[in-house]
Amino acid sequence: MPHTAPTSTDGECSKAELLDRINHLGGAELIAVNVRNQLAMDPQTHCHARGTLFLLTEGLVIVETAQGRQLSPSQTIGWMPPGVEHAVQSYGPTAGFGAFLTPQFCGDLPAEPTSYPVNPLVALVLQKALSWPHDTPLDLTRMRLLLVLLDELRQSPARPLQLPWPQDARLLSIARALLGNIASPRTLEQWARWADISARSLSRKFVLETGMSFAQWRQWARLTQALEWLATGRAVKDVALSLGYDSVSAFIKTFRQALGTTPSAYFQTQQRKQAALSPRVAADQEA
Repeated sequence: MPHTAPTSTDGECSKAELLDRINHLGGAELIAVNVRNQLAMDPQTHCHARGTLFLLTEGLVIVETAQGRQLSPSQTIGWMPPGVEHAVQSYGPTAGFGAFLTPQFCGDLPAEPTSYPVNPLVALVLQKALSWPHDTPLDLTRMRLLLVLLDELRQSPARPLQLPWPQDARLLSIARALLGNIASPRTLEQWARWADISARSLSRKFVLETGMSFAQWRQWARLTQALEWLATGRAVKDVALSLGYDSVSAFIKTFRQALGTTPSAYFQTQQRKQAALSPRVAADQEA
C-alpha cells in the first residue's frame, strides 16, 4: 500500500529490482518486505499489479482512493486490491511489513480497500516471509503458510472505508470543503445553501451515498484529522480547539466513544500492543 522504497532482505536484490518484482506477476506468489520511513511518504497516486497487505507497527497513514479515505494507525492490517489507484500520506515516522500478492490469491479478500485488526499469526507469517526468495514460486511449506495467512484474514472482521466520498458533485464539494476547513461551524442548512441544494436532499443523499448521516461523516472527518495531528505530536488541547470543539472535554468524550480510549492514551495503547507482539516475532526469528 505505501508508495515508498521498501527495504530488501535479499542482499542480491536492489530496491529498483524489488519494486520491479512487486509490480510484475512472476516469481513468488507472495513478496514480503520491511518498510521504514523517517520522513512523510510522497502522496502520489499509484497502483500495483499485485494486491497489497500492509501491517503498520509504528506511525499512522491515511490512504485515499476514488471511493474515500481509510485511516490506518499502527497495529492494523491494511488491504489494497490489485489495480486500485490510491495515494498514501504518512504522519510521523512509520514502519511495518508490506506483502504483495499475485491476483489469483486475492479473490477471497475484499474487492474494495479495507483494513483488519492486528492478528499475531498474520504478523508472524509476514515476518517469516521476509526471508523468502522473491524470484521463484513458493515451495509447498511456504504455500501452506500463505494459505494460513489468507484463512486468518477471511475470518477477521473487515473494516470498510471510514470516510467514503459522496458521488453527487454538490455533496463532494461540501465534503472537500469540510476537510479544508475542519473547524467550520456551518450547519447542515448553511452547507446546503452554500452548495445550492436543499437541506432535505443533502441529508437524504449523504446517507444514501456514504452510509452515514452528514453529522456522522463530519465527526469522522474531525476524528481522522485529530489522529493526523496527534501523530505529529500536537497537544490534545490544541487539537480539540483547532477542530472547533467548544471544550477539550467534549472532544475527549467524542474521541473515546468512537475509538474506545482517550486521545492521549491512543498511541500509547498502540505502542503497548506492539511491545506485546515483539517477543513473539523475536522468538520466531530465533526458531
